[in-house]
Amino acid sequence: MLEALQAFGPAAWFRSSFILYPLVNALHILAIGVLVTAALLMDLRVLGVARKLPVETVIAHLRPVAIGALAVAVLSGAALFSVQPVDYFANPAFRIKLLLLVLALANAAVFTTFRLHREAAGSTGKVLAAASAGLWISVLVSGRFVGFLA
Repeated sequence: MLEALQAFGPAAWFRSSFILYPLVNALHILAIGVLVTAALLMDLRVLGVARKLPVETVIAHLRPVAIGALAVAVLSGAALFSVQPVDYFANPAFRIKLLLLVLALANAAVFTTFRLHREAAGSTGKVLAAASAGLWISVLVSGRFVGFLA
């Protein structure tokens, strides 16, 4: 299946384009930066930073930014993955990044589903916010290792 993806037309176009691959790569990095920044700002607010700003307001403004950035990161990441899916999937850093991404998204789903941000003073909300910060930073760092491990 991975070999078929690699042979797919758009993947070949990405591989052969001098401009397209670097632009999509830059877009992926930008989207990850926006996503991690938005997530960290929400997490920090839940953890007690900037107490003058209501938690609900911070989350209401930053969650759509994070979701949009996540969508761009996933789409651009899928395009980048299609260029060398066999090599990427064999890369342990890539697999760790995917695992951490799933954990970060699951943590966000738990936080959102149970609406714990409304109980930001509660210890559960703070634990989830701290876990979120650690997970998103770990996704970022493991993603950087993908290019250095073969």
